[in-house]
Amino acid sequence: MNKRVLIILSMVMTIFLSCKQKERIVRQEFGKQITEEELEKRIFSENREIKTVKLEKINFSIDMDGEKFESGGTIAILKDSVIIVSLIPLMGYEVSRIFCYEDKILVLDRLEKIFFYTSLNRNLSKYNIRADFDDIESILTGRPFIYSNKIEGNNLKKEIMKEDNYLKFYYETFEKELLQIRQEIKINEDILLAENNDISDKKDQIEINISYDQFKTTENFVFPHEIRINVNSSKNNLDIKMNIGNIVVNDKINAYVIIPEKYNEAIIDY
Repeated sequence: MNKRVLIILSMVMTIFLSCKQKERIVRQEFGKQITEEELEKRIFSENREIKTVKLEKINFSIDMDGEKFESGGTIAILKDSVIIVSLIPLMGYEVSRIFCYEDKILVLDRLEKIFFYTSLNRNLSKYNIRADFDDIESILTGRPFIYSNKIEGNNLKKEIMKEDNYLKFYYETFEKELLQIRQEIKINEDILLAENNDISDKKDQIEINISYDQFKTTENFVFPHEIRINVNSSKNNLDIKMNIGNIVVNDKINAYVIIPEKYNEAIIDY
């Protein structure tokens, strides 16, 4: 399997393929007068009740610069530790397992019988993605992803607007009074979850659109079961679609790494 596809899949998917889960907030409580700061804190707060999440029976569809890839698979998230992606094509057996840690990615390629390590931050920087493992944790435990915060010494402006049944969060980052990054997060007011997250990064010439659909309740938490990610930049064009069949919360996850003795280590320079 193409190693570039594996690395992009592990890197982008763990950052943007989010399971936006949060307890339902009844409409009466939300209707109370609260400040913008309180509203923002509520939407972006971490849900400490969630320790693990399993996304099962996933259908992945990926188009990267015209190179198409489809597979089934699963994603297991052990909070504050590791994100595990397992690729299982139609034939029914695992072809690759990807472990994403705070500073590195480990890939086990079952077909080639090899394994390799690569740097998470180095790969993110290579593709002009302003994110790190903390952002992965934030997104996958239910907090929207504020892209603009990754510019040092930034001049960040924000605005919250209500439109019909939605809340819209606007974030703009300026550098020397020039607009560099604009982000719009569209929140469904009923469930306080993002339906769209649009990022325009003029500094690094990258456009990112993330959309969520088919929201369902699992053990009092609401998750999107359809996720679409589109990334267009001067370097790459990427389109990912995920359909999730089942989600399990706070179940035991086996995060142990077992590398078979017959596997050879491949040295990857990226």
